Amino acid sequence: MMKGPPMPKPIQTAYARTTAYDFPGAITLRILLTSEQTGGTHVVFEDIVQPNIGPPRHIHHDQDETFFFLEGEFDVEVDGQLYHMAPGDVAFIPRGATHAFKNVGETPGRLRYIFSPALEIENMFLAFHAAQSNGDLNTDKMAEISARYGQSFVGPPL
Repeated sequence: MMKGPPMPKPIQTAYARTTAYDFPGAITLRILLTSEQTGGTHVVFEDIVQPNIGPPRHIHHDQDETFFFLEGEFDVEVDGQLYHMAPGDVAFIPRGATHAFKNVGETPGRLRYIFSPALEIENMFLAFHAAQSNGDLNTDKMAEISARYGQSFVGPPL
C-alpha cells in the first residue's frame, strides 16, 4: 500500500466566521477553505465584485481554477475566447491558460472559485491585501507578489 500525505479531515466553515478582505471599490474576498484545511488538494475563495471590475489577464502556471458564478453577470475570457456567465454557470480554467473576468452587470456580483492544487495561493491574496492596507498596492507590486506564487500578469483587464 502506497503512503502519501495524510488524509485531510472533514471540515465545515461557518461563513459568518470567515474574514472579509476588502479591496475598496473593487472586490471583497473571503477564504472559505484553506490549503491547510484540505491537505493541499485545493483552496476555496469567494469574491463580491463591484460593477466593471475584474483582474488583469493572468496565468496560473501550476494550478487549475474553477469558477462558480452565484450572483450577477460576468464576462470571462480564456485564451482569447469570451464567455458570458450568469448565475449558476461554471467555468474551468486549466493551468497555463491566459484568463480574466469582469463583472459586466450593474450591481455587485458574487462568485466562488477553487484552485487545485492549493499550493500557497491564499498567501498571494493575503499579500495583496497587506500591500493594499499599507498603501503599496499597484500594478508593479501585484506582479511582484504574483510571481512568488506561480502567477503572471500578461495583459490588461477586460
